[in-house]
Amino acid sequence: MEEIEEISPQELEAGLKKIRRRRWFFWLTILAYLPAMLFALQSPQSGQAVVITFVVWVLVLIVAVALMALVRCPNCGNCFHMNGFLFRPVRQCYHCRLHITADKKK
Repeated sequence: MEEIEEISPQELEAGLKKIRRRRWFFWLTILAYLPAMLFALQSPQSGQAVVITFVVWVLVLIVAVALMALVRCPNCGNCFHMNGFLFRPVRQCYHCRLHITADKKK
């Protein structure tokens, strides 16, 4: 079984802050879909605008998921949100169970 090295509080805080930023980007991308589509529907050429908006949104979503899936846990070094090929945006590391707010708890 692997031993987990003790990391400094500064490294832990920096790593978890990076994970939280990427999670915000992911969730804001998802939340931006409806307003973007409503805006596209109000344009004069709504059919073309909807297609362009959807394609751009999907590309941004792919980038957001990739960034979130590949972020490393500051504690164990494994991908925080990945377990094999399984991606789930949960609040704990799949491998060492480090919580996303572990640096804020006293």
